[in-house]
Amino acid sequence: MTSFYSAKIWQEGKRGPPPIFASIGVRHPFQIQLDIALREQETLPSLFDLIGQEIEHFDAGNTVIAVAQIPKVSQDQSLEVFRENRAWQELQRRMHSSVARLEPRGLSMLAYALARMKGFEDPVLLTAVLDRSVTKMPDFGPTDAAKLLCKSRLQIRERSDLWVALSKEAARKICDSGRFIDISMTAWAFAKAGQAERILFGQLASAALQCNDLPPHTIANLCWAFAKSKNSNKDLFDMLAKRSIEAHRSFDRQSVSNLVWAFATLDVCHEELFAVFANYTIDSGLWRQFSPQMASNMLWAYGKVGIAHMRLFDTFAEYVALNIESFDNQNLANSAWAYATTQLPSQQVFDVLTKRACGRLSTFRLDELCGIMWAYVRAKPESVAFSHIFEESVQLLLPRVQSLDSQSVANVIWILATCQQLRQQAVPQARELVDSLMVALLDLRIRLDSEGAAQVVWSLWRMGRFHDAWILFVRTLSDGRHPEHGKTGYTKKHAVDGRQRYYQTLLMETEKRGDVQKQVFLWKQMAADFFSRNLRTACLNCAVMAYLNGGDQDGAREMLRQMVRTKLFNQVTGSLAARMGIRNLEAELEPAEILDITIRRRPNCQSRYEDFHYKEASVLETVVREARAGDVTSVHAAIENVGLKEVWLKIAGGEKACVIDNVIAKQRPKLILEFGTYVGYTSTRMALQVDAWGGKVVTMEMDPVNVTSLKEVEARNHIEMAGLSHAVMVQLGHSDDAVQMVLEKFGAHSVDMVFMDQRGTAFHDDLKTLERLNLMAENAVVIADNVLKPGAPYHVWRISTLPHYATDIIDLREFGSAPVEDWMTVSWVRFGPSYGQLPQEVRQLNELARESDRFRLKAMATSMKDLVGDPLDDFAKKFTDEFIQLGIRTSMYVRTDIIDGCAVSRLVRLGAGESPPVWAGEDPRDEIQGGQWRGVVGGVQFAGEALAPGGGYMREPPSRMTIAPGG
Repeated sequence: MTSFYSAKIWQEGKRGPPPIFASIGVRHPFQIQLDIALREQETLPSLFDLIGQEIEHFDAGNTVIAVAQIPKVSQDQSLEVFRENRAWQELQRRMHSSVARLEPRGLSMLAYALARMKGFEDPVLLTAVLDRSVTKMPDFGPTDAAKLLCKSRLQIRERSDLWVALSKEAARKICDSGRFIDISMTAWAFAKAGQAERILFGQLASAALQCNDLPPHTIANLCWAFAKSKNSNKDLFDMLAKRSIEAHRSFDRQSVSNLVWAFATLDVCHEELFAVFANYTIDSGLWRQFSPQMASNMLWAYGKVGIAHMRLFDTFAEYVALNIESFDNQNLANSAWAYATTQLPSQQVFDVLTKRACGRLSTFRLDELCGIMWAYVRAKPESVAFSHIFEESVQLLLPRVQSLDSQSVANVIWILATCQQLRQQAVPQARELVDSLMVALLDLRIRLDSEGAAQVVWSLWRMGRFHDAWILFVRTLSDGRHPEHGKTGYTKKHAVDGRQRYYQTLLMETEKRGDVQKQVFLWKQMAADFFSRNLRTACLNCAVMAYLNGGDQDGAREMLRQMVRTKLFNQVTGSLAARMGIRNLEAELEPAEILDITIRRRPNCQSRYEDFHYKEASVLETVVREARAGDVTSVHAAIENVGLKEVWLKIAGGEKACVIDNVIAKQRPKLILEFGTYVGYTSTRMALQVDAWGGKVVTMEMDPVNVTSLKEVEARNHIEMAGLSHAVMVQLGHSDDAVQMVLEKFGAHSVDMVFMDQRGTAFHDDLKTLERLNLMAENAVVIADNVLKPGAPYHVWRISTLPHYATDIIDLREFGSAPVEDWMTVSWVRFGPSYGQLPQEVRQLNELARESDRFRLKAMATSMKDLVGDPLDDFAKKFTDEFIQLGIRTSMYVRTDIIDGCAVSRLVRLGAGESPPVWAGEDPRDEIQGGQWRGVVGGVQFAGEALAPGGGYMREPPSRMTIAPGG
């Protein structure tokens, strides 16, 4: 018996497809005609009728052809009704007896057919096919090897020998075949079986890049396989995106859904691809043919990459309403999550989802239940949070507490706290549920990872249960050890280590309560978490300050002795010691005899949190090393040099400082509220000026590392060395939480100036909160930074359309990155009928807002300098054009000239219809050193001044144009 399958023999002596089985001589013409007759059957009953009539005459080839035809005509019909059929039983017997004679083509056809049969089970036959395949593997051609791989549906993951052999053949033959369909099918099978080796997928990617014929369904399958196996390949996905866009009208519904799902799963936000397929799905009417699974996957994909395509979401809102009865639990949870994530006003969608979900929540898996609850507290409008879905969920979760995992516990507590915040009252029986979950946490039956712990600590604090939050921290979290976190990488959303977040919540409350011992305990815990000696010293300096602010001189002295013992002190420590009358730390203080065990503790290496915040750590180190005691300008110069010469820093220096200086000179505010402290550069610049008339700066920061840098080096150095400790107050906490504390401390109508430098898409919410709480004074002024890049579309619309604002939009350049254009806005605020109200809704702003958030994440993960070019410029143009269509455009720009080796910036008002000059060519400002940038104060009038009673808001206008000192 001779095999004619060998590629060389077949190519030399035969034409047509390779043989299915090894035969002696030539097949009888009757068997060939029988093959044709079997292939012509179009229904399962007619096929089995023919099999029953001719089965006695079948050879191995007829047997394989018959089996291969079954899934083609069954239309997902189960074989259950044919199990007792004599023809089926005889066909199974012949499959067993034929396996030993099958060649690779027959093996692949048989395996592929069996994999597609619904309800088929025959472990003995499967084993025989696998064993024969392993022995014949060297003879497999690329197409047959690809088809054999599809047996992954038959659960053959445990056959490592087969997967190793297939992997070798895939690398040797399939990658060289040049057939994209073989590459796609192979990748799909390996991903489906969980056998996706990175080396093999790299080879498949390289081979795919050389292919020209790319059918749409194979593109979608290949993308799906790479996404399923978490194998990202930028070059491949760029090529596939281009080819998909070119051929998008040939994609069917499944291919569209799989394609966008794959790109979103790998966080590949190809904006053109998502736009093209959204429009194609809508315009072609393809969305009407989607299954609920396809629809929810597509919505999930657009939510995942942050693209709020309004037409798509509006169209699928109609789809949801029409097909809601066909939605299963996962479809409901994914759809709700997508609408909530994109922040599109979706009350009608959530009403429809609620009707479907309520009454059947008991059938939801825990992740589905948590997912839909999360969506309801994040959705717009906030009235969605009043859905009865929360009451039903609490009732279901109470008896299931023991079955919740750590992620579910953290999510449930956070959801209940957020819902309580939105409703202004707790969900019925939520306290009982949280009590039960707390018992499980304190008994260590459930261990939280650091980010889950941050969620729970904040939630307990928000629900008014700070004591519970503190007990949880002390008993289960203060050792700094957490279960390994499932999220990895340095993408923005995973960059903030959870420990820093729960320290933030605990410090915020202990500072409010004036509990010095708890503050010191927390600062020492933070010091123990850091590897860097600079950061450790900064945290311990904060502990000394807590003692001094609380009037505990003995505690401060003992802390200094601990720092002398460990050599953890710097210039700031010396400044703090000087406040206690100690001029020379090492000479005047005996090292502590017993070292605090917390201070002794130190990690073995830098955490990913320290790695991610390397820029801030470098500022801390530079200021300590280079700034001169008693000279605040040297501190500012050191920070500016880091931003100009080393790495881009998000500070309002240069042209931006010129804007702030002009507003302060005109407004002469008594109290400035800053959102976003960062390294303390702007807060100390502002404090240096307002201190002249007894003013004060309150700066709010949610990141304790930034606060440490601020209070211990950047800010405390500035404050202590410049004598500004009475002029700056640092309020730790997220803006939602910290603003209320500012109100309690300073009272209503106390804030004369607001500087916003946090997330741009939150500006409008924070400003609305200030108005709701009546925190701003009459004729207060609001400055917002980074309004164009990354962008603050909601804020621009609010301050440009509501009549109680008088606004200038100022075009300028990013500090330390002159090619990057940005906007700042300056708005004077007066009380009136529109005060505290919402502007008219413009839904297209949602797309700009989501795009703004994406650019912000990229800028924080890399640098604004790295984003210079087409993507950033295209977004800025889109942003600008959108607002020009709405009648909003820049009214001023900042001009900078080099005078006597210094950069001098001044405000220039634009004429009607005039555009700011376009930056081009070399920038002489690149040669400027820190401390060599000046701003001209005066010579221009803001829009708010002209509208104010008496011709201006200025408390004490400057008599002439002046140049503010740099640094």
